[in-house]
Amino acid sequence: MKSVKRWTALALTAALLPIGGIAHAADNATLQQSRDNAMNYMHQELSKNQFRYVLDWPALAIYAAGEDVTGPKWSTLDGKNGVKWRESDLLKQVNIGDATTDFESTLLGALAAHQNPRAFGKKDLIQAILSSQQENGKFADTIYGWGEDLLNAHVYGIIALYAAGQPIPKQELAASYLLGKQHADGGFNWSSDAMSDPDITAMALIAMKALDLDASHPNVQKAQNYLKNIQKDNGGFVALGVENSDTSSIIIEALLMHSIDPASWDKSGGDPVDNLLTYQTAGGSFSHVRGQTASNLMATQNAATALSGLLTGKSVYQRLHEQNDGKSWSSAFPDLPYSHPYYAEVTKLVNLGVLNGRTDGTFSPEDRVTREQFAKILVLGAGQGDAVGPRTSQFRDLDYNGWANPYVKLAFDQKWIVGTSADTFAPTGQLTGAQIMTVLVRMLGLESAAKAYETQSGQGWPAGHMHVAKAQGLYYPNLAAHQPATRAEVGYAFVRYYEAAMKQVAN
Repeated sequence: MKSVKRWTALALTAALLPIGGIAHAADNATLQQSRDNAMNYMHQELSKNQFRYVLDWPALAIYAAGEDVTGPKWSTLDGKNGVKWRESDLLKQVNIGDATTDFESTLLGALAAHQNPRAFGKKDLIQAILSSQQENGKFADTIYGWGEDLLNAHVYGIIALYAAGQPIPKQELAASYLLGKQHADGGFNWSSDAMSDPDITAMALIAMKALDLDASHPNVQKAQNYLKNIQKDNGGFVALGVENSDTSSIIIEALLMHSIDPASWDKSGGDPVDNLLTYQTAGGSFSHVRGQTASNLMATQNAATALSGLLTGKSVYQRLHEQNDGKSWSSAFPDLPYSHPYYAEVTKLVNLGVLNGRTDGTFSPEDRVTREQFAKILVLGAGQGDAVGPRTSQFRDLDYNGWANPYVKLAFDQKWIVGTSADTFAPTGQLTGAQIMTVLVRMLGLESAAKAYETQSGQGWPAGHMHVAKAQGLYYPNLAAHQPATRAEVGYAFVRYYEAAMKQVAN
């Protein structure tokens, strides 16, 4: 395990928040009026249906202001609430992919809307993040568990789980990974070889607190000192070469997270709060760059979130954590409880859109898998859904116009699955353990090794394929070579296939 770097302790310069609010030149009445004007602008713009749904990051601003995300005020097109739009999208696998950040931002929005994050759009948003974590503690770039290029998936993963009141798995490793990406100047960036960035550093500070690293921790102090060193005399900050309101908003949230009064960061021309207020327009919105007449919805929602934090004395993430700490939620499918031995694997495939529940709301984990169903699982599991389209007339027992036809054709063309004869496929026939292992071995490109084993041993099929599958860790518990496999068992084996494929890439 990479040890957490130890730095020489620095003197604490942060003033702790006074009980009951922020001691600041702008009084609470001024801050509240500014926040309310920003919220009115947000409502005006979102009512125009500029965004199809009011969730994810906008929901945080609404929640922080103490308003009901699901209430009639924030409803959108045709009177449908934005949360319902988003849930509908997730059911259709729209605006959600395999990127861990998709699930992290959606989780934060669902929490802000008081939705069940383990059954939102039949997705378990918490499990998606948990499934992405690697052995080194990093929350990977994808929920497959692949990808170490970017730091944002790791940072947002920590923050999202904290907001959900969930323990951070491998917490020491997660902290070590994060602190290992800190630059010599104390800052962070999404890529370790890029220059430090104040926005990303502020989010890293929020993640540090979520990992129980408080204001006295040397790495926290080092990150704060980086921000102080780049702070402008007017109290603001420059990111990507531009002084802007969003950076002030995010840094205010980070300071609140560590119980630091932003007013204590006072320069000769103001502090971060003074600076933020200079970006508000006459109409109540906030611009990204001072002096611009154009309103910016993202800048407005970020400013509203920060202003709400100043009024309550707490970051929005702290408030969500307090709301959800120790809370339990029901699972997405009543017949697939958390205690199911294959829950994590099946849920990963549900989150990826590879497996789906039944129309009656159940999952039926013990149902047998048919050959046509397996063809669809193969195509979607391999990320080839966009290639589905052409149909085949090769198999006389496969309905040309049926839902399964294009999936069977693609899986057959890829040589993942074969017919039962030259012109039959047996689409409703059941899959045995040996057949599933054989297909997964093919997909790993190891069929020649399996056949070589069968030739050398004289045992024939499926001995070689089973031997290779076991060596690759593809077996589900109690696998019986000639017994039909269940939906849950197929899900378990397919996730093991992902892990074996990842090892191939790594090697």
